[in-house]
Amino acid sequence: MNVKLLGNDLKCLQVELTAGERFFCEKGALIYYEEGIQYTVNVMDKGVAGLLKRKLSGESIFQVELKNMTPNPKKLVVASRIGLLPVNLKTLPGNAIICRAGSYVASSDKADIDFKLNVNSFLGGNGLMMQKISGFCTVFLDAVGAPLTLELTSGQAIYADEKSFICMSAIMEGQMSPHYSGNNLLGGEGFSMLRITGPGTVYLNSVTL
Repeated sequence: MNVKLLGNDLKCLQVELTAGERFFCEKGALIYYEEGIQYTVNVMDKGVAGLLKRKLSGESIFQVELKNMTPNPKKLVVASRIGLLPVNLKTLPGNAIICRAGSYVASSDKADIDFKLNVNSFLGGNGLMMQKISGFCTVFLDAVGAPLTLELTSGQAIYADEKSFICMSAIMEGQMSPHYSGNNLLGGEGFSMLRITGPGTVYLNSVTL
């Protein structure tokens, strides 16, 4: 499978599938696909509990599966509402990330999308519901600009604007806390920011909305 990000800040993703390869994306993310690719809509996480999980995680109950049914390479293009950040889950501890609800756009293979209740995230202005995405694939998330990748060492801490947060290694779930300061408010960042402590990987938007 060959993938290529196209565009500048507002990127789309071009995927070239070889014979028999599959790609998955959220409903509404597809721009086009070539003839010879089989388009299937799957109902994810069947049953009341599964459907509730998808809704709470901010995702649709449907997922699109695209499979190349020909012996020749075939292309498709998907896009998010803003831009795209690729994250290779296989390189992260636990093969999982914690991100904003509704961040998932697509993946190179099936990924498990679950919701997480996070009080610290809620107090920090990032919402009570977050997503936990796990699997052995590359996932593509909503992002703005050219996202920043920060590798935090043990004990190293950053203070991030909650609107800039995209995701972090799942092992860091308990290492996020709200930081309240009147200076934040006067500086235009809101009353609170997110304090995130290493070790682990953090991804942030490089553009503020």
